[in-house]
Amino acid sequence: MPDLLGATNPVPSYDAPSVRITPPTPGGDTNIQNVVDPNRVVRPDGHDGQQNSGNADNSFGARFESNYMTFLQRLRGSSDVARSVMTVLQGQSVEVSSGIRSGFAQEMSEFLEFIRMNEGELLSFLQNQLQSGSRFSGALFQILRGALNDPASSELTRNDILQFVRRFADYSSTEHIEANLLRMTDEMTEALPGKWSQQLTEILARLENSIDAGDRAGTLKLLRDQVFSLVSKYVSLTHDHGLARNLLSAMTLDVARYENGDEDGLLQSLRHLANSGVLSKSLSELSNEELLRLLRETDFFKAAGSNLFADRMASITHQALSGQNGVDMQEAFHHIMNSILINESVYMPLQHLMLPLNWNGKLMFSEMWVDPDAERDERKGGKGGKEPVQRVLIKMDVQSVGAFDVLIQNRSEGVSMLVTCPKSVAEHTPQVTESLRRILTNNGLKVEQVQVAEQHRSLTVSEVFPKLFERMSGVNVKI
Repeated sequence: MPDLLGATNPVPSYDAPSVRITPPTPGGDTNIQNVVDPNRVVRPDGHDGQQNSGNADNSFGARFESNYMTFLQRLRGSSDVARSVMTVLQGQSVEVSSGIRSGFAQEMSEFLEFIRMNEGELLSFLQNQLQSGSRFSGALFQILRGALNDPASSELTRNDILQFVRRFADYSSTEHIEANLLRMTDEMTEALPGKWSQQLTEILARLENSIDAGDRAGTLKLLRDQVFSLVSKYVSLTHDHGLARNLLSAMTLDVARYENGDEDGLLQSLRHLANSGVLSKSLSELSNEELLRLLRETDFFKAAGSNLFADRMASITHQALSGQNGVDMQEAFHHIMNSILINESVYMPLQHLMLPLNWNGKLMFSEMWVDPDAERDERKGGKGGKEPVQRVLIKMDVQSVGAFDVLIQNRSEGVSMLVTCPKSVAEHTPQVTESLRRILTNNGLKVEQVQVAEQHRSLTVSEVFPKLFERMSGVNVKI
C-alpha cells in the first residue's frame, strides 16, 4: 500500500535512542521524572506516545497511536469542500475576469452547463459515482470476498485471492498508470539540462508510440533500459539529487504496478483460482478474450469510462493548482482537492459522493457519506447484540441560503431525520418538518422522527459513523 500518510516499516533496533543513565536524585527532592508506571508502556525518552488520549470526547489533537489516527486527524481538519466549491462556482461566469486566463472561462462555462441536471440525469449521475468508486464489485468479486472471509479457507488460498486482486487493481488502472509514466518522463525532460534533455525527449516520443500501440512489454523495456538508465547515469555523473532523481524514484512504483497489471499474469492468476476450486472450473475453459471481456464488463469499468464529472473536475483543478488562474482560485481548488483525497483514501470505509446542482437557477453543492457495509451488518444482526443502524450523512451549501447538515438513520422502528439549517430556514421549522415527513411517507418509508433545528455546529463524519474508530485496533505502523 502506498505510503500516503508518512508511515514507515521500522527496522528493529535501527536508529534507536541511546540509553542514558540518570544519576540518583538526592533525598527529599519531590520533582522526580523517572517514576515507572506499571500500567503503561513508555518509550526510552519517557514519552508514552499519546497526547490527549484520556479525553472522553476522543480529542483529535496530535496523536501517535496509528497511521489511521493520522488519517482521522486530517479528516476532521480538512477544509469545507462545499464552501470552496461554491466560492468557485459563484465567482465564475462565461466572461474572462481579472487573473483568469481565457481557457479557464470556457472550462467553467462547460462545467456549469454540465451540472444542470433533471431528475433522471441526477439518478444516473449518482449511480455513476457509486459504480466508479467500487472497483471490486460484481458476482466474481462477491465470490472471492466470501472465500477470503471463509474460516475454512487456507492461508495459501487467501494469498492466491489477494494476488489476483492486486493484479486486477493494477490492470484496471492501466490507463491512469500510463498517463503518470508519460507525465513524469515529460517533467524529467524539463529537469535535465542540454543534451540529456534532448536524449530523453527522443525516448519520450518512442514511449508515447509504444503506449498508443498497446505494447506493454515494449514500454517496460524502454522504461528500464533507456529512461532509468539515462537518468540514473545523469544523477551518478552530476550528483544532482534534485527533481529528476525524485521523479525517477516516484516512477519506480508505477513501473512495478504497470508490470504487475500485465494481461497474461492476470489471466494466469484467474485460471489458477478456477483450477484450485475457489471459482467455477468452467472459467478455465474460456478463452483469454472471453475472460478479459468478463473482467471488463464490471460496473467499475463501465462507469470509469463515462465519468464526465470527474474528468471535467480534474481538468479544471489541474489548471487552477498550476497557478494559471490566480492565487484565490488556486487556494480554493487546493481545499477541494485536499478534501477529495481524504474522502477517497484507502483508509475510508465509507462511500463518498459529490453532488453539484444548478436547481431552478440556484447553485448547490453537496457531499454524501454512506456506509456500504450497513446492509450486510444488518443481515448478520449487528455486533455485540446491538441493533445495526443504517446512516447517511449529507452536507450541502445552497447559494444565497447557507449550509445544511442532513443525518438520516434507518432502523426497525423506522426512519429518523435530523436537519440542521441556517436561521432563515429554521424560522419555518413546522412547515419544513411536515414537508420532510410527507416526502419520506410518499416514498414508502415509515417515519419515526423528523427534527429540524438551527445549525450551531457542523456535524463531523467521525461522530456520525463511530465505526471509523474500529480501525484503531490495528497494528501501529506510525513512528
